[in-house]
Amino acid sequence: MNRYIQNNRMNYRWLLTILYGLYVIWTGLLRTIQAGEFKPNAFWFCLVTGLIAIVAGFLYRADKNWAATIVASLAVTVVLLFYLNCFITQPDKDATYRVGLVIIASIAQLCVITLPKRVAPPPN
Repeated sequence: MNRYIQNNRMNYRWLLTILYGLYVIWTGLLRTIQAGEFKPNAFWFCLVTGLIAIVAGFLYRADKNWAATIVASLAVTVVLLFYLNCFITQPDKDATYRVGLVIIASIAQLCVITLPKRVAPPPN
């Protein structure tokens, strides 16, 4: 039996965590595209935190759940707090769809991290 499918359900955390990391990297590139010039702070912040999330996804895939949960929680918390800070303190400059979608994606990723891995079997 495939070790990634348990109780007839696919282990989805690794895939969603990798997609979240790719999305965070894309937001850094999108900031550069929207500005029309290279924004090194946005690029490097999103690249580093996105790569940390991708590493967490591969840790989930390797069944190292505790390490993956810690690494993913760290990356998501940093991204969420940074973008919430930008959204609240500079609403005229950073209240964009890009920032709002990153906040929503980070909250969704926190839900993915904290939801239980296994579903209890139905009682007989």
